[in-house]
Amino acid sequence: MEWREKYPKSAKPAYNDLLDFFQPNIRNLFLSFDHEMNERFGVFNKYHHFTETAGWAYGFGRNYNCKLLTVTVSDDCFYVLSVCVTDEDSLQNALAKAQIKYDCGFEERYAKICAARRESQSARARVRVAREKEEMTKITDGIDPAKFNKFKWIKKVPRNDLMRLYQSDAKGLLDEELLDEIGHSFYSRCVQAQEAYSHMEKGEIICLHCNAVLAGETSQGRYGLHVANTPIHCECGHSYTFREYRRSCNSADMPAGAADPIFDEFVQKWSITKDAKAKMMLIDWLIHQFHVKLMADVKGRSVCKNLIEGTTAQISDLINKLAYE
Repeated sequence: MEWREKYPKSAKPAYNDLLDFFQPNIRNLFLSFDHEMNERFGVFNKYHHFTETAGWAYGFGRNYNCKLLTVTVSDDCFYVLSVCVTDEDSLQNALAKAQIKYDCGFEERYAKICAARRESQSARARVRVAREKEEMTKITDGIDPAKFNKFKWIKKVPRNDLMRLYQSDAKGLLDEELLDEIGHSFYSRCVQAQEAYSHMEKGEIICLHCNAVLAGETSQGRYGLHVANTPIHCECGHSYTFREYRRSCNSADMPAGAADPIFDEFVQKWSITKDAKAKMMLIDWLIHQFHVKLMADVKGRSVCKNLIEGTTAQISDLINKLAYE
C-alpha cells in the first residue's frame, strides 16, 4: 500500500509508523539523514504537514517559520530536495544539497525570525505591563501598600548546607540538627506548594501571613474557572490579587508539575520517618531523583530549583558532586 493511501489526511502517522513503513535499508538511510540534520544543521523532524500530492511530509527546521527542507515519502525511498534517496551515494547527494541550502542564509533567516519574535514579545509585554499598572492603580485605592501582595514562601535550602550535610555523613559524624533543618525545609516547602496549588485550582488562596483560606471572585470562563483580579482581603490585614499570588508562586519555583509524584512521595515518607539514618537515606533518595532528571536531560525548569538555592548550573554541579564524590 502506498504511503498516501495508508496514511490519509485523517490518519496522521507517528514517527515510529514512518520508520515501520520503510524497508530496512531505507529506514537506516533515513535514520542517518535524521541524525545528520540534527548534528550538522541543528534542525529537527518536528514539523509534519499534509500535502495533496505526497501525503504526510516531514519538515526539518527549528520552528514552523524556519524550516530548512521537507522530506516526502515513497514506497521504496524518500525524497530530499528532489533527490531520491535509495543508497549511500544518494544520501550523500541529498546532504550536500541540504548543506548548500543551509549555507544560503539559513542562520541569518533564523536570527531575523528570533529577533522579530523577541521584539513582538517585548511589545506585548510593554502593553501588558502598562495595562496591569493602570488596573492596579484603580483597585488598590485605600489599601496599605505594606500589606498588599507581600508573599512569604518557605525558603529553599542553601547549597552549602546540603554539601555540609553530606560531608558530615561521609565522615561518620552525621549532623542531625542540620539534617532535620534541611529535611524540614524540603518537607515544608513541598507541603506549602501542594496546599497553594490545590486551593488555587478552586479559585482560593492561602494567606501567607496567617494561613487563612481566602476565596476570590470566581466565574466559569471559556477555559475553565476564572478568578477576578480584584483584591482579596484577609482579616489579618493583608490583601492579595489572585493573579500576582499565582505569579509569585511560580516565580518562587514552588514544587509542582511533572515532578509532583517525587515531592509527594518525599512528603509522605518524611512525615513518618524518625530515625536519623533513615532520614538521611530519604534525603539522598530525593537528591538521586534530581540526578536522574538531570541525566535524562528533561526539558523545562529543573526540579532541583524547586528546593535548592542557586542557578540551574550551580545546582546541577552540586547534584553531580553529591552523586559521584
